[in-house]
Amino acid sequence: MIPTRLTVWLLLSGLLLWLGGYILPLLPLSQAEAWVQGLRWLVCGFYAGVFLLLGLDALLARRMSRPNRLRVRRERPARFSLGVDNDVVLVVENQNRRRVRLLLRDLPPAAFRAEPPLLDAAVPARGWSRLTYRLLPTERGNFTFGDVAVRCRGPLGLACVDRLLSAAEEVQVYPNLLEVRRYEALVRTTLVRSGGYRAKRLPGAGREFSHYRDYTRDDDYRHVSWKATARRNKPITSVFESEHSQDIIFCLDIGRMMAARVGTLTKLDHAINAVLMLTHVSQTFQDNLGLLVFSHTVHLYLPPAKGRAQHARFLQALYSVKPELCYVNYREAFAHLIAKHPKRALTMVFTDLLDNVVSREYLDAAALLRRFHLPLTLAVADVPLQQLAARQPRDTDELYDVLVARDLLDGRTELLRSLERQGVFVVDTVPEKLTIDAVNRYLALKTGMQM
Repeated sequence: MIPTRLTVWLLLSGLLLWLGGYILPLLPLSQAEAWVQGLRWLVCGFYAGVFLLLGLDALLARRMSRPNRLRVRRERPARFSLGVDNDVVLVVENQNRRRVRLLLRDLPPAAFRAEPPLLDAAVPARGWSRLTYRLLPTERGNFTFGDVAVRCRGPLGLACVDRLLSAAEEVQVYPNLLEVRRYEALVRTTLVRSGGYRAKRLPGAGREFSHYRDYTRDDDYRHVSWKATARRNKPITSVFESEHSQDIIFCLDIGRMMAARVGTLTKLDHAINAVLMLTHVSQTFQDNLGLLVFSHTVHLYLPPAKGRAQHARFLQALYSVKPELCYVNYREAFAHLIAKHPKRALTMVFTDLLDNVVSREYLDAAALLRRFHLPLTLAVADVPLQQLAARQPRDTDELYDVLVARDLLDGRTELLRSLERQGVFVVDTVPEKLTIDAVNRYLALKTGMQM
């Protein structure tokens, strides 16, 4: 039983009356002693009435909040999306014959952030109420919601009673599925460019000849077919299409460098979101998609396949992947990929590279991969290291830290240049832009690469 603010004010007012009993004898009044005794009896009766009503109100509140009279259920997405706000609705059903005032607190997994944390509701008699809050998951995997904590206020407004209403359930947190739906909405409303994505699949942008048509003012002059123009005595444009049904293999590094957090998500979380977005975008081109997950050893390999079934396999395989605090054996991973899939494919390697010394092994392993496949390295930059390198040092210790950070970034830049000199495509980006940059580079390669 918890007294309300009204109860506290009533008790304080009674205390003021009791203190008045000590002031009356000091006043020049006749029969002051009788007045004091009467006032003290009044205060005692007042307190007795308040406590009696407080107990009665607590008893009524306890009866009103029984599970058979007050029920709550949770309406939520079937799968939560990582790193974005997910709407959760608490539906409260009141079977009492009077209105109920409630204060509710859901018990999501401890690492998740709920906003607002407390929900205030007045549920009508024999009715129901819907209360919505936003939940921000910060980790992928399987988690458990607890029961819903409810504070029920009595009909007199003097007492509150706390209860736990049964609502525990298992939930799954998947990578950011809302970003995929956002991309679909942008495509439907022709707002792809406003979302940061560039539409690359345009007539004349591919390398596979489709047909001829009359030249228009918006066509690229480089696609004019001069032989066809001479035969027809008017400008003719060659129309190309993007290549279809190619093999794309995503190589996902889950080593220690990918465990660093940027905001609420790790670099690995951003990489997984990018992979799932690419699996969705690639359905337009009917590509065969494969997956390699590795750190010090190979953890998972999915051979290339196409269709929504493969997208579902990716989702099921990646939603519980966690970063490992260990070194990364690139050579073993790429050798495994070559043995499993010797046919030439575009391999998109999501990793983080530090400098020429620490990441030297990747340079040698990429040279091996280049002999069999077309590698694209998506290097996820270390944002805190970039911020440290850009800082102006204020003392000797900070100067040392800044110089080390700048030296590491210079070594990383030289490593990326070495990869490009070997013929390895490189995308150097920050975690927040990884999905957009990966999709745009994939679309650019689809419309212009020779494999």
